[in-house]
Amino acid sequence: MRNLFKRVSQKPVIYPPYFSSKNDFNKCLDCIEKPCVDICDEDVIYIENEKPIIKFTKRGCTFCDECANVCELDVLTLDNKKEKLNCELIINPQKCMAWNGTICFSCQDVCIDKAIDFYGMFNPVINEEKCTSCGFCVGVCPSDAIEVSIKGVK
Repeated sequence: MRNLFKRVSQKPVIYPPYFSSKNDFNKCLDCIEKPCVDICDEDVIYIENEKPIIKFTKRGCTFCDECANVCELDVLTLDNKKEKLNCELIINPQKCMAWNGTICFSCQDVCIDKAIDFYGMFNPVINEEKCTSCGFCVGVCPSDAIEVSIKGVK
């Protein structure tokens, strides 16, 4: 009986940067082929609950437009292209090797936006003005110090 009142929270997701509204992804239920997954050269688009989402387990999003180009149901379109994904990346100093005295530039080396600033040889910080939340830094961090927080999506 206790589970009746238990709050069920859905895991927040990162969407490809080409949508107008979160509700548009309901159209994806009618898509059989899911061409957005196959076209993604970075292998960051996965299907979860019949909808495309981005996971940074391997690489990041290059904003290459290919998933929008192949979307047959106009869920993803170039007209809706965003400059940033619906998430924010933050370096956790407690987990970060550089913040704890080990020379490590893994996140900075892979950052396509040049958005990771180092203060000295240590203390990397993500420059929010430059960062597009592409996620390349997440997968290469040897200590899982880059945390992803999801921003609200309409």
